[in-house]
Amino acid sequence: MQIEYPDNFKLEYLNDEFIWRYVGMPKLIDLILNQKLYFTRLDHFEDGVEGLTGRGIHFKLFTQGEPLTYDNINSFDEETTEQLINEDQITRSEYLKILSSSQQTQFANCWFLGKRESIAMWKLYSQKDGVALKFKARQLTDTIIKAASSYTNTDFKYLLFGPVDYKNIWPYDYNETFDGKFNALKKDKSYSHENEFRFVVVVPGDKKGSYQNFRLPIGDLSYYEVEIITNPYMATWEVENLKKLLEKYNLSNIVLKSKMDVKF
Repeated sequence: MQIEYPDNFKLEYLNDEFIWRYVGMPKLIDLILNQKLYFTRLDHFEDGVEGLTGRGIHFKLFTQGEPLTYDNINSFDEETTEQLINEDQITRSEYLKILSSSQQTQFANCWFLGKRESIAMWKLYSQKDGVALKFKARQLTDTIIKAASSYTNTDFKYLLFGPVDYKNIWPYDYNETFDGKFNALKKDKSYSHENEFRFVVVVPGDKKGSYQNFRLPIGDLSYYEVEIITNPYMATWEVENLKKLLEKYNLSNIVLKSKMDVKF
C-alpha cells in the first residue's frame, strides 16, 4: 500500500501529541483480541457529505434541487419540455453515481487529537461502561504507516492521514474553498468539536462497493505506550473488574480512572 503524506504537515508535529479513541467495551475487546484497527466506509458515516470534493458538493446541491417537471416548465413546446425533463433525470442519476463512488472507495479510522480528555467525546462516543484509548500520536502513526506499507492486498491502493480541516461545507457556502489534497480529511464545521485526526485507506474506483470495511493489523496493545482511560461515570467496582479482566493480556497496569470530576 502506498503512503500519501498530507500537504504542509510533518510527522514531527505529532511528537508531543496524543490521539484518543472513545469506544464502548465491545470495540475495546475486539481490538485486544484481533489486534486490528477498524476503518469505516465513508458512506456509512452519519455525515452525508463525507469525502466529497468541491465538485461533488456542487453535484449534491444540484441533486437536492427541485427536478424539472411539466408543472414547472411552461415556456417550451411539448417535445422540448420532454427532452429537458429526461436530460435532467439523467444528469441527476449520473451525479448520484459519482457521489456514491467517491464515498464507497474511502475508509476512515478516526481519533480525537489533544492532550486532555473531552467530556463531549465521552458523551458522544462512549457509554458509561466504555473507555478511551490514549496513544502517543507519533508512535501509533509510525506503526500504522509501517503496517500499511507492508499490507499485501493490492485492492487497497494507499493510506493517507492527517488532522481534519473543518470547512463550511453544508449547507453549501459559495465563498468556501476546497483546496488540499485529500477530501476525506475535510468535514463540516458543525463537527469541529471532534478535533479529529484520521487515517484513511482508499481503493480504486473499479473496486467501489467491493468492501464494507477495512481492518489493518497493528499488533498487541502491550507493545505501545498506551493508556486505557475509563469513562468518568464508570463505578469503581467496574474499573476493578476491567483490570482483572485484562490481567491475562498484560494490560491491567494501563487501565486508569478518568481524571475528570463529574457528578453521578
